[in-house]
Amino acid sequence: MLKNFNPNEFEDYVSELKEKTGVPGIGVGISIGDNLEYFKGFGVSDVEKRQPITPDTVFGLASVTKSFTALCINLLAEEKKLSTAHPVKRYLPEFTILRSWAADKMTIHSFLTHTSGIPPLPSLDYVNELSITLEEYLKDPNCLKNKPEDSLGGKPVIRDNKDLLQFIGNYEFELLGRPGQYLSYSNDCFSLLGEVIQRVSGLTYEQYLKKNILDPLGMDHTFIDLAALSNFEVQGLYYRDDHGNVVKAPWKHREAFVSSGSLKSSINDLLRYMDLYVNKGFCDGNRICETGTIDRITSPYYSLEDGSYYGYGFQTEPEYSNGITLIHHGGNIVGVASYIGFIPERKIKVAVLSNLSNFPASKVFFAAVNAILGLPRSYNELRMPPVDIPSYHLEKLIGRYASGEGTEITIASDGKNLFYITHGKNRESVYCATPTGYDSISVQRDREVLGDEEDINLFFLFDPKGQVWAMRQGLRLIPKVE
Repeated sequence: MLKNFNPNEFEDYVSELKEKTGVPGIGVGISIGDNLEYFKGFGVSDVEKRQPITPDTVFGLASVTKSFTALCINLLAEEKKLSTAHPVKRYLPEFTILRSWAADKMTIHSFLTHTSGIPPLPSLDYVNELSITLEEYLKDPNCLKNKPEDSLGGKPVIRDNKDLLQFIGNYEFELLGRPGQYLSYSNDCFSLLGEVIQRVSGLTYEQYLKKNILDPLGMDHTFIDLAALSNFEVQGLYYRDDHGNVVKAPWKHREAFVSSGSLKSSINDLLRYMDLYVNKGFCDGNRICETGTIDRITSPYYSLEDGSYYGYGFQTEPEYSNGITLIHHGGNIVGVASYIGFIPERKIKVAVLSNLSNFPASKVFFAAVNAILGLPRSYNELRMPPVDIPSYHLEKLIGRYASGEGTEITIASDGKNLFYITHGKNRESVYCATPTGYDSISVQRDREVLGDEEDINLFFLFDPKGQVWAMRQGLRLIPKVE
């Protein structure tokens, strides 16, 4: 029962957010125990079809896929077919990087926690170059293998995880640190975990997932194969073009990166999936996995500067509020913004799915969680008061930061004020920034779009000589390059 939750206030907030961002549709589901306590579809799942959103409408999940991959790995550990303490090379012998000593020390655990030391790489861009549309896939499921490479202009060819292994082995990059030292979000590592699952189990990633998780949980609206889209009511994929217009994108198939972001699912299925976690491995009285497996996945392994932790495919907040644990994760890719999470002590589960790239699904998720708990809507936001920092120290922060994924940020100053500048393909955006500590600043960004006072908090990492070498933005470390 949702005692504190006021559906009218919540829906007013989400409707306002929808209006400000232009997202075509949002689905929100809340369950406690076995009961669906709340569902609301805002807008439509497909603009052209005027298709309403139901609890069974299928959406892309993007990186919410990662917790499924983590669960598969730990189920294999239950079967004694692998250990998270083992080096990745034990299961992928050809895995290497140009600094081979580090590859030998990278474990399954370090891949699951994003602490391998591998920085954000441009590999997903190369994968997208050879991705195929739903129409192409339906005509010929093998057409990806035959797609010509001459259009790539000499760029690396990444069709599948074997190509990804080769790319990582040949690509020149600086490690962020020794394995286990720093956390930086890595789609590449979770993609290679999918390859581990396939080799150890002898099944494809989707076959293992379906046999051991989806079928036992009755998740019949959850799948990877694009051909299955025609069996369900499915979202349209939308994004903003260079002129700010919301336009539709095609569904695409990628052989690589399947295990890091290719699942599709529904609100009902996701709430059922989270039953497994709040019931410590049980669903409908049947044991799906060991309690220890759930504990391993949701343990707080790596502490972040904002006070949260990362587990295996989930962020964990052991003391969210008054003894409440909150475990959650989101995803974002072309046409998809998703967020799920649960409170194990109260068996509360919340799922948010939407159909616009970069829509702040996390804001809807936390608005729901905070309303359920009787907390202020902005309770989860890290508010860091401004502090006076000597100018000589602020100068250490100034410079350009860039990652292989294409992120490029400049921290600049006019001698008095600090600025955060993002460099996109066709434009630059400048935001005011305020020091909040010797190693942190707060950026006043996207307030008009997001409709509130939320800031972005950045944290800076210093080398032994006292110089900044990287900044943390969210879960990623972005190296300083100038």
